[in-house]
Amino acid sequence: MSLPAPPAPAPPPAHETAPPFTRPVERVVAALDALFDRAYGSRWNPAHQSGGLAVALMLVAIATGCILLLLYRIGSPYESMRAIQEQAWAGRWLRALHRYASDLAVVAVAFHALRMLAEGRTWGPRVLAWVTGLLLTGSMLVVGWTGYVLVWDDHGRLLGAAGARLMDALHLLSTPIERVFGGDTTAPASFFFLNLFVHMALPLAMALVLWLHTLRLARSRWLPERYLGWGVTLALTALAIAWPAPLGPAADGLALGDRAAYDVFYTAWIPLAARLTPGVAWGVMAVLVLLPLSVPAWWRPARARRAPPSHHNPLACNGCRQCSVDCPFEAISLVPNNTGRGTHTEIAFVNESRCVSCGLCSGSCDQLAIGPPGREGHSQVALARALVPELDAQGLVLVHCAHDGVGTALAERTRRAGARVTLWPVDCVGSLHALPVQQLTTRSRGVFVLGCPPGRCRSREGVGLAGDRLLHGREPFLKRPLDATRVHFTSGGASDLRALAREFELFERVAGTLAATASSGTRRRRGPAAWLAAFTLTGALLFATGWLSQIRAGSEPATGALRLAWRLPGQSWLDCRPLSPEQIARLPAHMRRTQDCRTVHLHYRLRAWVDGALRVDREVAPLGARGDRPLYVEEDVPVEPGSRRVRIEFEPVNDPHEAGIALDYEASLDVRGGRARLITYDADEKRLMAR
Repeated sequence: MSLPAPPAPAPPPAHETAPPFTRPVERVVAALDALFDRAYGSRWNPAHQSGGLAVALMLVAIATGCILLLLYRIGSPYESMRAIQEQAWAGRWLRALHRYASDLAVVAVAFHALRMLAEGRTWGPRVLAWVTGLLLTGSMLVVGWTGYVLVWDDHGRLLGAAGARLMDALHLLSTPIERVFGGDTTAPASFFFLNLFVHMALPLAMALVLWLHTLRLARSRWLPERYLGWGVTLALTALAIAWPAPLGPAADGLALGDRAAYDVFYTAWIPLAARLTPGVAWGVMAVLVLLPLSVPAWWRPARARRAPPSHHNPLACNGCRQCSVDCPFEAISLVPNNTGRGTHTEIAFVNESRCVSCGLCSGSCDQLAIGPPGREGHSQVALARALVPELDAQGLVLVHCAHDGVGTALAERTRRAGARVTLWPVDCVGSLHALPVQQLTTRSRGVFVLGCPPGRCRSREGVGLAGDRLLHGREPFLKRPLDATRVHFTSGGASDLRALAREFELFERVAGTLAATASSGTRRRRGPAAWLAAFTLTGALLFATGWLSQIRAGSEPATGALRLAWRLPGQSWLDCRPLSPEQIARLPAHMRRTQDCRTVHLHYRLRAWVDGALRVDREVAPLGARGDRPLYVEEDVPVEPGSRRVRIEFEPVNDPHEAGIALDYEASLDVRGGRARLITYDADEKRLMAR
């Protein structure tokens, strides 16, 4: 029967970074973390390194894209893509790897953003990182969209037509972009050159934004663990060889409907956007942009519950620089010593605008002179001193990170096995000072320090700093060094609980007799069940990536259509009225004229009959803010398949001088289901014609 557990000390002041309504997001992130932890272990969990993994995947996409560029021809885009697709070992798998890496990068970015929301890393000093992260995400999507247009199959044409429809609604250009995708004209090489330029140049700009994204980090890591990065790349390569990316039929502007193989990660919005008016679509897009941008303003805890930044006692500082070196956010710098005390010329200074209150500086100071209120070295020493009289001389103290609950679960497990354990939760083991640990070793058999998995540390470098300080001689230096036989440091998550219990049991047996060593889970052996889970989850994720990147969606109508599509140069006439002698005299001498003339740009009336029934009757106005641009007709008239008698009239409205061109067309046309029959304007013969 185990002895009752001694009471735990009072926890440190709450270190809240997220609002209360973040709990559902936290549960989702915790569930995904647990899933990946069970399969891959805490060290190789890709969810812990989602940001670096996204960068690595984009590098894979860039490398494969550079090779594919050598095989791509702007003048014949689809033909060159078909040639690439036919090369099973020299092009097809490269194209598939290029696509799958881009798809998985979107997933990694989405999970990275979700974790930032769950942990409240969106406000205060992290606003720059959040905003630049959104800019990187938008740039990545644009790069993906331009890449799909370059393929110029049915999927690429639908993507381009959806974007053109939204852009034309803004009336920013004198010529509607949608004409490129309607079958009236052939897409020019300049169109593909522009897309290729954006597709290649934007990743270069993203490198600069990525630098800004990590600008406020002292030791930023852009890439994941080497073996994790290579493992993901090899897995995607196997998927690319086994399941090539599809290539749809060549782009056909006269095809109706939006049936195609869509990539859920980039183009799932096309069928929805096609069914919304441009105004509504732009409204939805504005919400999707402005809502994430506004997150730093409202996704934060109440002011009274926020952890205050670190403060510093300049009179106690000896200018050792260690806090400045250890700070992962470069919030601490050295300034001239103007206190008049001591022989050192510099002392530490905390820039509160950059401090995120991680508390890592608390464990780095010899003089206990720095740290967030309630978590600096002095407060830790006071808590340890209060706990010392309650300790069991034959028991162990378990110091653990209070965020994930692994320490509590480990204590319950070891107590059931008869261990005598006293819990001491801390905000982060990286903020733990060595002096209170030394105090605890004087009245117990040993101190077992448990940190979070390194990739999941909310303070970024807390786990590594704690291990170096407690076992590897990193400052601060104590007058009496720690007894290496009484301190053990390790890290792990919920999936490592069994291995952690074995480590704890071993330390309990040897504490005070053998020197303990640090363990981060790198040598923990994985059994057959763990390997099977890893292979199963990897296979499921690869299958989901391949399937979601080529889901057929949309509809293909059974009816056909008459597509009225043409451009008519602006027709106009001069409306002149004579000026009276008095009006002429009032004009400046150099501007006197006998007539006042203005240019009247003609509007046209479009009418269309199908089998004698009037189907279209509307006025067409010239484009441009002043109505002085050419007239454009872009309209589909749905008709049933078969032979149809068609009559078209396009006549000027209010044309007293007969300056405009009257066009008409009448003929019997065969219309097929799912296809548009084009009626356009022949500028050479100045008449309407069918194609």
